[in-house]
Formats: sequence, C-alpha cells, structure tokens
Amino acid sequence: MNKYPTTNSVEEFNRNVTITNLKINHLEYRNVEGKNLFERVKGYQDLIGQFRKQKIILYERRNMSAPGQECYGMDDYGDIFYGINFASADYLGLCTNEQAKEAAATAAQEYSVNSCGAPLAFGASKYYMQLKEELKDYWNMKEVIIYSAGWLAGYGVVKGLIRPYDFVIMDELCHNCLTEGAHAATKNVFRVTHLSLEAMEKKISEVRSDNPEACILVVTEGLFSMDSDYTDLVALQKITLKYEAFLLIDCAHDFGCMGKTGKGVFEIQGLKDFSNVLLMSGGSKCLSTNVGWVACNSFEVIDYLKFFSSAYMFTNSVNPVQCATALAQLRILNSEVGVRLRTKVLENYHYMKKELNSRNYKILGYPSPILPLLIGDELTCRIVTRLMLDEGIHCNGIEYPIVKMGQARLRVNLQPQHTKDHMDTFIETFDFCFKKATKITQDSLERYQLYLEQQEQQQEKQQQQSKNNLNQVNFNETKMELKKPNL
Repeated sequence: MNKYPTTNSVEEFNRNVTITNLKINHLEYRNVEGKNLFERVKGYQDLIGQFRKQKIILYERRNMSAPGQECYGMDDYGDIFYGINFASADYLGLCTNEQAKEAAATAAQEYSVNSCGAPLAFGASKYYMQLKEELKDYWNMKEVIIYSAGWLAGYGVVKGLIRPYDFVIMDELCHNCLTEGAHAATKNVFRVTHLSLEAMEKKISEVRSDNPEACILVVTEGLFSMDSDYTDLVALQKITLKYEAFLLIDCAHDFGCMGKTGKGVFEIQGLKDFSNVLLMSGGSKCLSTNVGWVACNSFEVIDYLKFFSSAYMFTNSVNPVQCATALAQLRILNSEVGVRLRTKVLENYHYMKKELNSRNYKILGYPSPILPLLIGDELTCRIVTRLMLDEGIHCNGIEYPIVKMGQARLRVNLQPQHTKDHMDTFIETFDFCFKKATKITQDSLERYQLYLEQQEQQQEKQQQQSKNNLNQVNFNETKMELKKPNL
C-alpha cells in the first residue's frame, strides 16, 4: 500500500479533541435576533471556533494543482498536502482531458478573457449557441436554456415558472437550489418522504382534489447525491399525468455518467414520455464547467423562461472558454470513450463496496460514481476526514443539516482513472483512521464528562459555601444579646 503523507515536516499529528460543548447543529444559530447585525452573529463562534482551533473544520481546502486522481492541496490552516483525490466531483475524470484544455485555449485566444454580458445584452457567443444545440441533440429534447451555473438553473426554472397561487410537491431530499426556488416562488410547498411514490401520489391527489384548477409542479432528482439513490421515474411521471401535474427532474449527478449513453437515470429506467417533463442539469460533474441548463419539449416554456427567469435574465452568460470546454467534454460523453469511462467508474464502485462491506462498513444507495460510506456520529466523521487528510487521502465528510443527525458519512467520489492501488490505499487508510477516530471521540467524550462532573462538583461546593455563609450571617443577626442582671 502506497502512503501519501502530508508535505509538512511534522511526522505525527496530535489530533486529540477537546470538547467544550456538544452543540454541533449550526442551525441553532441561524435565526439570530437583535438590532445589531454585526454583534448578533458572533455567538456562532462558540460553535465553530472550538473546532477551528483544533483544525477539524475543513471548509476551505483548496487545490494547489489540477484536481486529478492524485493532487496537491492546502487546508484551511495553510498546511499543504499531497495524495489521492476522492473529494472532487469529477465523475468521469475529465478535468485533465487534453482535448478540453485545447478547446479552452482556442476559445481564450479567439474571444480573449471576458465575463460576457447577460444574453439579452450581447453576452452570448458562437460556443454558447453551439452548446445549446448539442445539449438538445444529446438529450433528444427540442429546447434548452443555458444558465451560468447548475444552482441558478434549479432555482431559476422553479422561480421562473411557479407563481404564488401554484403548488410545488417535492422529495424531502431535493437539492437546496430547488427548495430555495420553490419557497421563493410560493408558500404552497410540500416535501414528502424520500423516494416514496405512495406518499407522493397521496399528496398530489390531496392538492388536486382541493385545487382542481391549480398548477402543480412535482420535483425530484435523477440521482440523489448524498444517498446515491433514485426513485422510479417512469412510475412518477405516470402519476403526474394522472393528476394533470408537471414533473421537474434534476439530473445534475447522473448526467453524463449513468445510462448507456450517459443521459442519466431516466435512460436506465426507460422514461420515454416527456410531454409534461422538464429536465435540469449542470456541467460541474462531467463537463468540467459551472454551466447549468434546463431542457423541455415546449418552445413556449423555454422562451417564457428567457423573459421571466431572473436567474437567467439578470446574470452574465457562460463565457466562451467554459462553453468550449463543455462542448469538448460533451463530445467525449457521446463517444465510445464515454461508454468505457462509464463502465469503468461503476466497476470501481463495485470493487470498493465489496471490500468495504467485507470489513463490515455500510455503503448507502445504488451503484453510481458516488459511494456514501456511513459513519454515523458527527464528531467522529470530522475527525476521520482530518485523519484521512493527514494520511494523504482527500475526501469529504458530510453531516447535518446536509444529512440527518446521526447519519454522518464520507461521500467518496470515484473516477474511472482510480487504480486498484488507489482504492486499496483508501480502504486500508479509512479502516485505520476510523478506528483511531472512534477512540479519539470516546476519549474526548470521557474527558468532557469528567469536566462536567468536576464543574458540577465545583458548583455544588460553591453553593454549599454560599449557604454556610448565609447561615452564619443569619445566626449573627438573630442571636440574643446577654445583659448583666441588676442586683
């Protein structure tokens, strides 16, 4: 097993954790009050500060080289590391693709470097228009609108089409961009049990019964990234038709990397009827760009979004360099090379799952480039992520509120180019780090419990001392003064 240690001179890290409180839910600090905007947010440091001092908050790790299968990075505290990359969401490992780099360089030479304007303000380019056409062909959809990021596409399509009197019914684990867009558009938002067709149909039926003329938009995802799972899209589309509702599918995590030709989970399941369907996706996972888009077979819907989706109308276009990069990568997805890459990344998934299961670790969800490795305890997950980095493995720890309390996990992002040695190194390193982190957590909790007991004893002692002092004062005030009798 190869070792990929940090480049720092310190050979052994002391990652023992001192707990000063057990609050780990940052949402407790969200709804802060008070007229002083700057002062009222300072209490958040009571939570985040203790972990930052101990270097187990890894919020702003940065790449120091191309984020390939092995790369350099720097953590939040200036420590440089080198090792195997299971953190970057580059599901087909195309970020170092020479064709895409050449396309980007050509576009930069041709258009120079500029941010572009909004599409309505002379902001598009020939690469921008070509990307729209090839996305339509790839998905076999009649119309596409391009946003400047995947998040903007999800938010923009919901906010652009839904009005305050409409209804949105969505899977409870839908992405933040979809929930934010829904709540910005209407108060009539309902979140139903994850993947439950029964719960979904029940809620759609209730809303339709009470609102026979209302527009209902049902929202789900092709692949839910935190659990690596998905619903039955064919059955769900039939349910929406039954109640005259419409269906939006967020394909951000399955586009390009799942299905025979990479169209996504809907291709695997054989969804053919798109008469009431909107598809949405982004390029950050397989196109090496931040582009986002929405596709539909209705020209009128896409044209309407151009004028009434503020996330499109008031944002600069995707620049020529990114569009050219996306085009080069899209053509690979649509080739035999794309087929081989999709096959290989799933082979890597099955190998990793088999080996981790054999060590009694639990993998969530279905086969995909995302392997959610369950840890459970939030503090242990933070320590594991830190220890893995010390050992030269870059991976992402995921915890509440992104997932449920007690369901913390590593989200392991696989690439076709990960070798057997890469994966074996990850497995052995994780096994070592998990056991070490578990002991650190237990020791920390024991010290914290001892600290609480000492604090309690100190308080009891102080209370007893105060009580004794009070009793002494009362005695001195009430004792009788003896006088010498008159003889």
